[in-house]
Amino acid sequence: MSADNHAKPDDDKGEPHENDKCMDDGHQRRPNEGMSKLRAQVTSAVANIPSLVIVLLCVLLLVFFVIIIALAVQVHSSGSSEPPRCLTATCLATAAGVLGSLDAHADPCVEPYALACDGAPSPLAGHRSRLDAQARLRHSVHHRLRHLVDLVPPNAPETSAASKVKRFYETCMEPRGLTNDAVAVFVHMARQAGGWDLIRTSAWSMQSWDRDTTLEKLIVGLGVTPFFRITVASPDVSVIRVEPAGFAFPSYEYYADGAPKHQKELLQAYRQLIEKVTDHLRDVPASRTNSAIADVIINYERRLLERLRPLGNLTEPYRKTNVAGLKGLVPIIKWDQLLTAFFQGQSITNETPVFLSQPHYFQGLSQIISTTDTTTLNHYIMWRMAMKYAPHLDKQVRSLYYRFMQTINGAPDVDVPEEEWWEQCARHTSHYLGHAVGKLYSDTLEGKELLVQQAREIAEQVRQSASDRINSVAWIHMKQPLKDKIKDVQFQLGYSRELTDKKLDDYYLNLIVKLGSHLDNVFEAEKFLTMKQAALLRGRRDSKLDEMWPISPQDTEAIYQYEKNTVVVPLAALQKPIFSLDQHKALQYGSFGSLVGSLMFKTMDRTGMDMGSQPVFSDNATRNDYQAKLRCLAESYPSLSKEKDLRINGQLTAGEALADVAGLVAAYQAFKERANGMERLPGLDWSPEQLFFIGYAQSMCESIREERVVNWNATSTSAPNRLRVLQTLQQVPEFAAAFQCSAESEMRRNREPCYAW
Repeated sequence: MSADNHAKPDDDKGEPHENDKCMDDGHQRRPNEGMSKLRAQVTSAVANIPSLVIVLLCVLLLVFFVIIIALAVQVHSSGSSEPPRCLTATCLATAAGVLGSLDAHADPCVEPYALACDGAPSPLAGHRSRLDAQARLRHSVHHRLRHLVDLVPPNAPETSAASKVKRFYETCMEPRGLTNDAVAVFVHMARQAGGWDLIRTSAWSMQSWDRDTTLEKLIVGLGVTPFFRITVASPDVSVIRVEPAGFAFPSYEYYADGAPKHQKELLQAYRQLIEKVTDHLRDVPASRTNSAIADVIINYERRLLERLRPLGNLTEPYRKTNVAGLKGLVPIIKWDQLLTAFFQGQSITNETPVFLSQPHYFQGLSQIISTTDTTTLNHYIMWRMAMKYAPHLDKQVRSLYYRFMQTINGAPDVDVPEEEWWEQCARHTSHYLGHAVGKLYSDTLEGKELLVQQAREIAEQVRQSASDRINSVAWIHMKQPLKDKIKDVQFQLGYSRELTDKKLDDYYLNLIVKLGSHLDNVFEAEKFLTMKQAALLRGRRDSKLDEMWPISPQDTEAIYQYEKNTVVVPLAALQKPIFSLDQHKALQYGSFGSLVGSLMFKTMDRTGMDMGSQPVFSDNATRNDYQAKLRCLAESYPSLSKEKDLRINGQLTAGEALADVAGLVAAYQAFKERANGMERLPGLDWSPEQLFFIGYAQSMCESIREERVVNWNATSTSAPNRLRVLQTLQQVPEFAAAFQCSAESEMRRNREPCYAW
């Protein structure tokens, strides 16, 4: 290569091109500067490649882990029994309702009742001693009734049932109707019934007083029950029931000389009531002082109650006999005359069946009456009339009566606020015109058909589970009789669908309700109720409503009818917290299902076990084991008070405890068969199984004064709800399993299971 060829590039560099000559110095520098920046960026990028790779790998790993976690959750969800959560407005409202009573700090394995109920305890008003779900429902019903009465047109036909409801309630509420000669009306009626030494006329004398005539007039015409009460036991087979009655207290223990202090105080309160009321009613000088009259009445009631066997020691709670047997047992009573007057227009013969409660009491009744002087009989019998109508007399007597009732129920000795008289009037109206009030109530309740339908479905499911469970109860050796009786249980739920306004008007046709005197209306209503009770004996056409519905739709207490083997749940009881359509299923089964189950198993308590065509426990082995289970349950109640070792009389309440355990187990089994995939409630960590038991406990939430429990402990066959819940849950292993309670937890430690069911 020549020297020229090598020198040419240098020449080109030294001599600018023609175009380059047109550029200034700035144009010559910019391309070099851009190239420098590009080189810097490339160099920086190359230098940062390791960092970028690391970031990218981190992102990929994060995505990978998210995918793994999502897949794990999906696999876990698909293989787990944990249900999803319900987030509807209904579920949110239900959850809020449950939370409203929950005490989140309470341990279910230590105090499940506190967990369910102590979150929002209900304070008791000064004059109240108990508040439970039924009492709250009852208060709500009374408010509704007051509104429904206002809606009855003033120009409604006088003979219509609705019009009679309106007149009865408004007359009760009218101060004039309560105070205007109420005592005078009572005195007039007492004289017509035979007279009383306190209020005798100049023509009356003790020698002219006729005990049998007075008994007939009081029992048949005024609903007063000295010595005994007459009702119809079973309309299906026309059986008359006769049971002891006519005492201030249900047991001799309250009258005994060696009674505990609190019972002596109750008897003293009763003495003061007698003295003050007789002093207020007296319109002539009596042959005895008020204090002496009180002694006479109390001593006579004590003598009668000596014949009444304690409920826990009853060897013969009832006897099936007939009128001839009744006359032979208590010959001093003119039964033919009395029963013919009571069941007017019906044939009463010696063969008419009689269901006699506490036959031991009646065995000694003739001897007691025949050895009692006439003056004592007069004071005792007529005092029973005064006690019957005291809630309807003037303000002074009403106040004395209600203060006495507060005392025996353990409430403070304060006056019942007069402004609450409206609720007493609502209660009286509902009692005396039950079916008419019930129709007003049910007609205005929306969604009742579906409500009753779903309640019936749950009841039937609990029945089936109850029957199935009997197969697993080892101590019942002959299972078929009990299974047959459970199968035959009838469910009467809600209200009468066949009751028209015309039928209702016909039913109340003979009831006279006037404006002016509340007490006169009560007298007429008592006569009317006795007439309707008598009509049940032969199943007359006008008694069908009472046969089907012994309680009315606005009542809040469900009952079990022993003679008819029927569970009756009124419409008002199908409300929260017992039952509602928008409740979670776990709550429905826990509250309503357990209620139905408990009532159904009254078929095997001391009264129900021998009812019907055959006893449910016919073999001695089962009967002996049954008694052993009752003894175990009676001894396993926790203490009534955490501060004091107060125990209830478990011997009286053990039958209820066994029914509660059997009923809850049946309801839980029915629930579990339908619980698969059931949603949880929002905001609550409880599983559906746990929610079932919370629902059961919340339906039993109760505020009760300790004094009330102590006062009635000697005779009550029902334990306070807190003890019922604790006793039942301790005996149901499914509860401990649901909450995973350890063997050392309070609910299991030192609690020997009775294996009752």
